[in-house]
Amino acid sequence: MLTLVRRAASSLRLRFLHNQCNLERIRSHRLHTSGLYGFDLLKTPKGFQRFVDESIERSSELVTYISGMPSSAEIIRAMDEISDAVCSVVDSAELCRHTHPDREFVEEANKASMRINEYLHYLNTNHSLYHAVLKVEKDRNLLSKEAKRAAHYLRVDFEKGGIHLAADKLDRVNQLHVEIAHLCREFSENIITDPGSVDIFPASRIPKHLHHLFKPIYGLNSSSLRGSSGSRDNIKEKGFRITTEPGTLSSILQWASDAEVRKMAYIQGNSVPHANLAVLDKLIAARHEIAQIMGYKSYAEFAVRPNMASSPEVVMSFLFEMSKMIRPKADEEFKAIRDFKKARTGQICEDLEPWDEAYFTGMMKSSAYNLDSSVVASYFPLHQCIEGLKVLVDSLFGATFRSIPLAPGESWHPDVLKMSLHHPEEGDLGYLYLDLCSRKDKYPGCAHFAIKGGRRLSETEYQLPVVALVCNFAGSRSSSSAKLNHWEVETLFHEFGHALHSLLSRTVFY
Repeated sequence: MLTLVRRAASSLRLRFLHNQCNLERIRSHRLHTSGLYGFDLLKTPKGFQRFVDESIERSSELVTYISGMPSSAEIIRAMDEISDAVCSVVDSAELCRHTHPDREFVEEANKASMRINEYLHYLNTNHSLYHAVLKVEKDRNLLSKEAKRAAHYLRVDFEKGGIHLAADKLDRVNQLHVEIAHLCREFSENIITDPGSVDIFPASRIPKHLHHLFKPIYGLNSSSLRGSSGSRDNIKEKGFRITTEPGTLSSILQWASDAEVRKMAYIQGNSVPHANLAVLDKLIAARHEIAQIMGYKSYAEFAVRPNMASSPEVVMSFLFEMSKMIRPKADEEFKAIRDFKKARTGQICEDLEPWDEAYFTGMMKSSAYNLDSSVVASYFPLHQCIEGLKVLVDSLFGATFRSIPLAPGESWHPDVLKMSLHHPEEGDLGYLYLDLCSRKDKYPGCAHFAIKGGRRLSETEYQLPVVALVCNFAGSRSSSSAKLNHWEVETLFHEFGHALHSLLSRTVFY
């Protein structure tokens, strides 16, 4: 739904954005009170309302301007400004609603996200914009290859959005897109509000090095019901409540020797939130209806058609071919893990369950290579991993990450770190926020958010990108307990690659 504004591009700018850039440069040098992510409008939760208002107001002016059919260069220029204005709101709202600990900020970000997405549907189905893009694509005097490519993809995206449909069908497609946006938001919110949990007694069933991850709970010990003359000692037994979000679930599956604990955590973690079953049913139905209206047999066919694979049949053929190639090796490894489990448990008939794989694979590695994952993790404290990434970036690109202070109001949590990426010849290349540790009510995943996209403003000026990297590692940034296992290090490097892509790219377009 964001494709219209994501691919618009231009090397030129209207005077409005040139002035706006000057204001942003002035703001960037101020260390007194700022708004969230450096946007002055976001000093309070209600600021999201004005943030959306200003984006829509400016974008609507540009839509009117484009409708007058100016030159191709002017059309692309105005499209680029729409892209910048709208996407800053989209990504800021998404980042806020997934990470901000203040519920009022989250609620206002949710409202902003819905409003700006509804406006995006208007843009994606605007016939004046579509006809302007057709004009640009046919213009042989448009010299820039990037501009031609942008015009081509804009046309394709407009047509994928149903611009060619009859009015009644286009209205229905728009309604379905809004419904899908609501359902996707509900799906994400359910994951945050209902991650699921299991209560484990006694506490000794949980490995000691994991105790800090879980909430202690207390219940009556069965032995406390025994006593002379019917008296009760009310001795309480300590246990743990395991929240089965992905990070803690992974730790339990890898380290808990108690098979019943692993089983309970695995089943609960893969069964919640129950409310999302109904959400998925509605989402599948809405997507299927869109595909049918657009003339496709399935949503899979509709979604994959513009891509290299081109059809579900090509995708399935690729997957089957891959399966044939790797299945023998996978079967061999599965049998090895199953045999290892049988040898360890002494149970001849035991099969390998889904909650066994991580635990026994770890034991096999430890046994075969004298490898202790907890020892490996001791070599990867989070702060040292960040320092290591800085060294890599310097050696590969000659650019240096520098920690810089956050202005009051700019951050959303004390764990957030801000860095600038600096090159000795090109100067500052962009800014990066790091929010890497898990906490209550934070979305339990890893993601990269482009708060502000890099883009050419003039021959001498470039709008620097501002991005945020979000992960959910255990501990806190300042805590010595924040140590990463090997797959978490891989995750951090993977997500950091996305951030570098945004920070190092010097595209003319948004």
